[in-house]
Amino acid sequence: MNRKQKQEEWLRDVEARQRNVVFPDTLGNETRFWRNLGKQPFNLSTKVGLALLALLGWGTLIWIVVALYREGVAGGLALGMILFWGPIFGAIAWGTRRALRNIQNARRKR
Repeated sequence: MNRKQKQEEWLRDVEARQRNVVFPDTLGNETRFWRNLGKQPFNLSTKVGLALLALLGWGTLIWIVVALYREGVAGGLALGMILFWGPIFGAIAWGTRRALRNIQNARRKR
């Protein structure tokens, strides 16, 4: 394949990935994003960015809990929220990892 053919094939591929108009296209693009997210090793800037993002998320949660606790509301409310939502998000994460592991095992068996 010469350079012109490769470029035309690349342009068709880019155009097909950019449609995002109907459901199968959007689902395929999102699936490709999440599947490729952890394939390559993270460099230093990615690690720093993820650490800042985690700090922002957890810092906001801790700030809210501390503010509620200082107002006297948080004793039961914050603990209740954590005990209620924590297992739900934990179950979602566990189920997602299990499903991805099953998909990878099925691919390996082929």
